[in-house]
Amino acid sequence: MQATDWLSFAFSFAIVIALLGALLYVMKRLQSGRLLGLPQRRIRVLEMVSVAPRQKLMLVRVKDQDLLLGVTVQQISTLANFPLTEEEVVAESVPRGTPADGTNSLTPLAKRFSEMLKSAQNKDQA
Repeated sequence: MQATDWLSFAFSFAIVIALLGALLYVMKRLQSGRLLGLPQRRIRVLEMVSVAPRQKLMLVRVKDQDLLLGVTVQQISTLANFPLTEEEVVAESVPRGTPADGTNSLTPLAKRFSEMLKSAQNKDQA
């Protein structure tokens, strides 16, 4: 094989790895619903710590409280309840990434794409 064949192979491999990384990122965002602007889930796992091979401590947020749960293979136990403060409740009610005026965060992107499409169509017609 020549050097250009190796370079072509390495470049193609790097592109495939980059595309896989981008796909993984998009799939993770789609799974959480943040990419499509869907509302936040009511139950969220804030943190999880493995204590032993099959035992975990989980901090879970449900409505207006945080729960510390002990999770084993046989059972799930509530270890502590922590009510949310007023600031945390207000922060939870406003989704992350949402502008203060309530408009959709995808609106500027959609406008930009529509302008690009219009300019491309005008170039094609000319």
